[in-house]
Amino acid sequence: MAVNILVADDDKAMLNLYSRIFAGTAYTIATAETFTEASALLRTKEYDLLITDFMFPDGLGTELIRLFNEGKQNARSLLVTGTPYARETLAYEGVLGYIEKPFKVDQFIEAVNKALA
Repeated sequence: MAVNILVADDDKAMLNLYSRIFAGTAYTIATAETFTEASALLRTKEYDLLITDFMFPDGLGTELIRLFNEGKQNARSLLVTGTPYARETLAYEGVLGYIEKPFKVDQFIEAVNKALA
């Protein structure tokens, strides 16, 4: 059974990296470049995991996580950020775990596998 992942990031280079990371795996990914696009995808399809950037020009990744969590008991998400002050902001938002950019691919894959375990 395929695992469906939504990856949201406003950086096209990052979306390309995610596509290369997940190529040839059991994971099927959908990508979104904006908060608006990601929130629309969350409303139309079920995903097993949300991987989202923290800051978008039109919204915040923490709000995408809230949308993703609505009505789900075991929603799984990863927030990926290069924002220097993210630790304090994310703790305030209730996000306990996140991955900092730049990341090592093997550490990222480990975080994905752990989130899905």
